Amino acid sequence: MRRFALTVLGLAALAPAALAQGRFPPDSFTNLKVLPKNIEPRALINTMRGFALGLGVRCTYCHVGREGAPLDSLNFASDDKRTKRVARVMLQMVMHVNDEHLAEVPDRPTPHIVVRCATCHRGLPRPRLLDDTLGLVLADSGLDAAARTYRALRERYYGSGAYDFRDLTLVDMAQNEARAGRVDNGIGLLRLGAEFSPASGQIPFLLGELYRQKGDTAQALASYRAALSKDSTLVFARRRIAEISGATSQPPRP
Repeated sequence: MRRFALTVLGLAALAPAALAQGRFPPDSFTNLKVLPKNIEPRALINTMRGFALGLGVRCTYCHVGREGAPLDSLNFASDDKRTKRVARVMLQMVMHVNDEHLAEVPDRPTPHIVVRCATCHRGLPRPRLLDDTLGLVLADSGLDAAARTYRALRERYYGSGAYDFRDLTLVDMAQNEARAGRVDNGIGLLRLGAEFSPASGQIPFLLGELYRQKGDTAQALASYRAALSKDSTLVFARRRIAEISGATSQPPRP
């Protein structure tokens, strides 16, 4: 595990003499601060590959050099890039979690589950959840921008495990927006969810709830009926239909 997690920082320190000779990998390394100073070159390369896969990045994400250039031209020893310095802290955190915290789990089953780069990152340089990412865009740029971001992320990452594209993510966001008084945002997020989860009965039911909160009984009624057509067990949708139909059928008070 540690070899998987402790990646780029190993090659982060190729000996300058070896680089000058154009050798990759070199026979020895310098500026190793987390990995063992006597680590074998092959082990270092393997951990680097694991790190890159875990974060979905390439060598130049942490190391000084031109993307696409030969590896022996990169300055692996330099600490100039913030991402490399951050990576050292992350590696130490992983080691701490695995060697100390997880070791204290009572009756820990075997084989042991350990934390790796991919455990949190899932192929992303920054391990934000989908609702965190969309929430930032929504707050900064509005609903249309959040919807575009969702579509772009889904197009790129769907099936990879990087993000949770189940309808629950957008449903939770929509409910949070509605509770904060931003009902239109909630409706927009639910409509987006309905587009990608057309069989869901929960989404049109919640749309009905938000339209009802907004005072649009016609749209609410249509949404509740759509929810029942998809899931006949939604008793609350049936109840709402009865409430709205009963209210609209009552003669006006004098």
